[in-house]
Amino acid sequence: MTATTAIKSEQVLAIRPMTGALGCEISGVDLRDLTDETFTRIHQAFLDYSVIVFRDQELSQEQFAAFGRRFGRLEDEPFLPHRADVPGVFYLKGAGGKKLSTQNLGWHMDHTYQSNPSLGAMLYGMDVPAFGGDTLFASSYLAYETLSPAMRDFLRDKVAIHDVMHYGLQSGHLSLSTPENLRHLARMRERIPQVRHPLVCTHPETGRKLLYINKAWTVSIDDLNPVESRAILDALNEHALQDRFQCRVRWQNGSLLLWDNRCVQHSPTADYSAGRLMLRLALHSDWQPA
Repeated sequence: MTATTAIKSEQVLAIRPMTGALGCEISGVDLRDLTDETFTRIHQAFLDYSVIVFRDQELSQEQFAAFGRRFGRLEDEPFLPHRADVPGVFYLKGAGGKKLSTQNLGWHMDHTYQSNPSLGAMLYGMDVPAFGGDTLFASSYLAYETLSPAMRDFLRDKVAIHDVMHYGLQSGHLSLSTPENLRHLARMRERIPQVRHPLVCTHPETGRKLLYINKAWTVSIDDLNPVESRAILDALNEHALQDRFQCRVRWQNGSLLLWDNRCVQHSPTADYSAGRLMLRLALHSDWQPA
């Protein structure tokens, strides 16, 4: 990977790795005016580093969406309520007032409860607090590559169940306490049934193997009894989220964050009390984890 590369527009694309595990910051580029050559280099950095941060960008909703569409079709978000003016773009609002934010999903990969989870996602900081609200990422490549040979062999043909309702019930966001809640859960189950994905997958573009697991949606392993399944998942989740596999993104106004949802987990921290406003979009993928 080249650290600094001149491009035709006479800008200089500079890539600075964030940690030894994953992530980079790219400077010297205006996302409103990309040549094909510049985008090719950005796309390669996306595959090489899995997480990219661009600083000091000034983007309208349409320009934000246009950059996303360079990677593929924008997809709908089933649970985000605040649609922006441009199709596929959503407002992501947080905190406000004097209390710390309660919007803390914890570690997860987006939409793994679907047959075709998102390719990736983008966030753009419009009005963010001066501190707090960092986003953490962990490499699913390294989570697999650092497993013992015996564990890699054990997991080679194992398949896990992913369930949209798991996080909601575990966290208390969803409830079994009233008939209406039960009807809501039934509608959700009808709309989004459980899916199965292999625990070991191969990235469709890089060809690297990865551990395909996350705390939010992965609920059990086929062919194991509940005690065995829970023990293995707990061990894999602890292994996958080690500090040495992670990077941390600190937010500033004008920062755009892009990540490869196929090979990283992420966790938003809720340690901020000021209001926060971002734009968000998700990138569609036809890939079925395999």
